[in-house]
Parts: sequence; structure tokens; C-alpha cells
Amino acid sequence: MLANRQTSHFFHLAPKTHYGPGVADRVGSALAELGARHVLVITDAGVLEAGGCDLIFDQLEQAGLSYGVHSDLKTNPSDLDVEAAATTYREQGADAVLGVGGGSSMDVAKCAALVVSNGGPITDYERGRRPVTDPAPPLVLVPTTAGTGSEMVAGAIITDSARVLKILVVTVPAHVALCDPLLTLTLPPLPTGAAALDALAHAIGAYTSVERQPLADAMALYAISRISRWLPQVMQDGADEQARHELMVGSMTAGISMKGGGSADHAFAHAVNAMFDVLHGVGVALFMPDVMELNMPHTPERLAEVAVALGVPDMGLQREETATAGIEVVRSLIDACQIPSLRDLGVRAEHVPELTGKVMADHLHLDLNAVTITAPQAERLLTHAVARERAVR
Repeated sequence: MLANRQTSHFFHLAPKTHYGPGVADRVGSALAELGARHVLVITDAGVLEAGGCDLIFDQLEQAGLSYGVHSDLKTNPSDLDVEAAATTYREQGADAVLGVGGGSSMDVAKCAALVVSNGGPITDYERGRRPVTDPAPPLVLVPTTAGTGSEMVAGAIITDSARVLKILVVTVPAHVALCDPLLTLTLPPLPTGAAALDALAHAIGAYTSVERQPLADAMALYAISRISRWLPQVMQDGADEQARHELMVGSMTAGISMKGGGSADHAFAHAVNAMFDVLHGVGVALFMPDVMELNMPHTPERLAEVAVALGVPDMGLQREETATAGIEVVRSLIDACQIPSLRDLGVRAEHVPELTGKVMADHLHLDLNAVTITAPQAERLLTHAVARERAVR
């Protein structure tokens, strides 16, 4: 018998994933192979109006598939958006779901596929409270941003409209994910940067989480190095195809790393996003360095290793100095993405008590964090963040 038995882990890889320039061309054949005949395309109005779905529609038609479109989605979708998408699916007689867009579109696609196959409402599935028992219809996801990693995981973040609270719902993974960096070429700078910073937060959170594990660690460190290396180049030249490809790979590996956990920056972001309906990645970026600083005394070795992945020279035994330098790199990346401040978003001191309550209600991300965060700590962090005129300092 081993004297020091190692902890066992579970690591489930799904879906079947194709990535690289041009893989979106496979969307029609992928759905046809899954037995689809009439596809409900779930996307958002911005992607639709920008022509982001034109290639997708062409490929569906070439594969002989009929399709309908549901694009009435909010930036931060709620259970009401999921129910509306599920209703459209039923009314159109669809037999497959295709999510095209950022995290919002893909999360709603996964949730709608779950509701039409297993029943609803989607809030029943909060943190796996209601088990998923029946198979979902054919489900394919095509991200048009490099950031959320939603295409790589089964979970989704949805706003519970009754509580005005972001919740994790355990949904179903896609059967196929098609991650084509060419679809991100026309994405404007702010959503590009916000999505990439969200992916960076996923990787850093996974590497420092109390539920971290070796396979996720490997994905997290790779994601941190790719994103930090290529994000400035993408922000400088959004038409750089190699940089867009590298950022997509960084986003995917960060999404896989989420199987190792996360951190409290998402709890703070979800509180702001639920109340002010801002881009998810913007909310995350506003709190990522603060949470890293809060966690640093408790996990300096891990954050020093994160710093090295960010390009900071290894300072050997000076772990806290290395970690601090890494936090400064994260701040510089946020500055490069021109993330608006909380004040720019309309958040004021009078909102802090309600925001604090929503942060403390996000037990999932607080429980994953490297150290326990109390309500007074959360309130102080929010107060300081709201007082800043710049996004980070």
C-alpha cells in the first residue's frame, strides 16, 4: 500500500473538436452526420447583422439542411432567453441546434438543447440539482470570439431573472465544436480584448483553484503563455491571422483548463454583469488583478508560476516578487484592451451593498477560490474598484 496515496481526479473531454482556419466549412457535414434535417441556429443580432453567419448558412444549404434563426439574445442571457429559444425550436419543428457566436449564444444553445430534450425550466439544473437523463438533439457550437471557452464545457452561466443572479447550470456538451479563427477577424477591439481576458482569467483561476489538477494545470499554463504572447498583437492588428489563430488556441485550452476550477474574479464579474448587463469579459477584467493580489499571500508559488508563463523572468526563491510582477503584466494587458472602468459602466458607491450580496451568493466561484473571501473583504474590494477612474491600477 502506498504510504502517501495521491488524490484521484476526473477529467472528461468533450466535444469532438476541430480547430484551425477554415474548419467552419465543416458545419453542414457535421450536422448531417449527426442526423440533423432542420437546424435552429442560435446567435445574437450583432453577429447576424455583421454577416458572421453568412458562411454558416451557405454550408447548411450545401449540406441540404433547412434552418431557422433565433437571434433575440441579451448580452447576459437569462432563463427567459433560454425558454424563448426552446419555444422557437419547438415551433419550427427543429431537430438540431447550432450555436454561433460568443459565450451568450453558445450557452443559450446548450441550455435550449437541454430544455427541449429533458424539460425545464433551465433554473432546475442549477449546479446539477436536476439530473440530465435524456440525450440532447444534435448540438454543434461555432465560436466567433476567442475567450469564453463555452464550446469546450458542458456548463453554462445564465441569469436567474427572478433573483437577478448569475447561476451555473449543468447542461449538455456539444457533440461537435468548430473553432475557426477566421470567424474572429472582424470582431471589434473591445469584445476581442474582453473575451481574451476572460480566457486568461479562466486559466489563472484554474491554476490557483482549490480544485486544481495536473491535466488542467498543463492546459492552463499553455493558455496563459499563448494569450499573453498574442493578445497585444491582436489588439494592434486585428487582421493578423496567425495572432487570431494563436488566441483561439489559447481560448480553447483555457476552456479545457476550467475543469480544474476557477477563482473569485468571476463572482465579482457576475454580480456586475447581472446588474449592469455589461460584457462578461469586461466584468472579469475589472477584478482579475484584485483577486490575484488577494490570493497571492496564500498561493505565492502558484502565482509565481503563472507569472513565468506570462513572460516574467523566474526569480527563483523570490516567489512573491515574481508573482507581483505577473500581476503587473495582467494589468498591462487590461490597459492594452482599453477596458472601461466601473464608473464608466455606471457603477457607483451606492451599488456596493447589493453587489456584495450577489458576490457572496456565488458560492461556486467563492468555493473554488484559493482562499475564503468574507463579505467585508468583498465590500472593500468593490469599494476600491468603484472609486477607480481607470479600469485597473
